[in-house]
Amino acid sequence: MTAFRKILCPVDFSATSGHAFVYGAAIAQQFGAELILLHVIEEVPLLTAYSGMPEVDSSGEMEKYARAEMANLAAGATAGGAKIRAEIARGKSHTAILKFATENGVDLIVIGKHGRSQLDYWLFGSVTERVIRRAACPVIVVPHPDGAKEI
Repeated sequence: MTAFRKILCPVDFSATSGHAFVYGAAIAQQFGAELILLHVIEEVPLLTAYSGMPEVDSSGEMEKYARAEMANLAAGATAGGAKIRAEIARGKSHTAILKFATENGVDLIVIGKHGRSQLDYWLFGSVTERVIRRAACPVIVVPHPDGAKEI
């Protein structure tokens, strides 16, 4: 069996990504691997040009929020012995996840089955599906906590 050294866990702070994090942390502890939390800030241009409103750059606030949320996630797992690093990327979620995985020599991606909402899925498609199709390393997909088994 392959020994995992770097495990990537993309998080959007939904219940499903939190559950994927629990799985990722357990696997990282078992293999003595580094668990990398990655939050992608989607840079979606607002329709301010058409509304006459000035464009607002909220990415600094979003990054501050993301770092605080990742620190909260990591606190419990670090106490359990996992080595955790938190990173932020910008761009389209699936593209940023795949690019990060390639550039950082990730051995395994642990990702939630669905993200924030069904509306996001309907409008933008599934980030998870795109990651599965294009990833150069194994991907473990973790369902919503209501449909998952204990590890």
